[in-house]
Amino acid sequence: MTQAQHFSVSILLSVYNAEETIDRTLESLLAQTFQDFSIVVINDSSRDNTEVHLERWQAIFGQERFTLLRNEKNLGLTRSLNRGLATIVTPYTARIDADDWWHPTKLERQISFLEAHADYGLIGCSYINIFGRNEKVVRPPETDQLIKQKIFGYNPFAHSTVVFRTGLVQSVSGYDEHIYFGQDYDLWLKLLLKTKFYNIPEVLCYRTGDAGISQERQNDQIRQYMRTQWKYLQLYRYPFWHYFFLVRPILVLASPEWLKRLKRYFFL
Repeated sequence: MTQAQHFSVSILLSVYNAEETIDRTLESLLAQTFQDFSIVVINDSSRDNTEVHLERWQAIFGQERFTLLRNEKNLGLTRSLNRGLATIVTPYTARIDADDWWHPTKLERQISFLEAHADYGLIGCSYINIFGRNEKVVRPPETDQLIKQKIFGYNPFAHSTVVFRTGLVQSVSGYDEHIYFGQDYDLWLKLLLKTKFYNIPEVLCYRTGDAGISQERQNDQIRQYMRTQWKYLQLYRYPFWHYFFLVRPILVLASPEWLKRLKRYFFL
């Protein structure tokens, strides 16, 4: 099944055991001032009542606008996203995770920018990270020049903030299915020399953090981040001093568990 082509944007999300958060996410899509979109949802073999919620929302949006794909077994985020991406034929794709939500004008602002700037293929925005009652505004670099200066130091796009040109990402075969964590960061670096990047300097997205993430998973994420840095530094033959960007994640790996938890809690 493919998405109807007459829409401008497909909103792509993979869902696993999200019964407590998915309604808020989809409510934020229904509230968008820009409504020329369809939705592609992959239920990654959820074990809770996520499916019930998704079927209710499919009835609200209608089957033409809401494609529900079901994995017979849990495939993980990367493979699920690629499965959904393969069905999309709209000019633009927007990503959102099942525990995040958008400001009502997010899509309108981003699509207006992309329509006016044909040389830009990926756009994000500022956002708020939320841990319970704690919130932190994150303002990533705005311009293409600044983003590309800083991209080996940290990920300049939160996954739920981005809209990209569908054909561009499909042309590089989407997400790398060998990567379980940080598949988005790898994709941005894969696109680094192929397009221009931008972040709208306004808070248009709200992201829910996981304060209970295990130390083992944190370490796995950091190691994957370093592997991705190393791969593209070598691929693009960056000068040796860029390899100093590897020092920071090494120091984080060497930090005691309490410091890692504190860092993640306050999104430093």
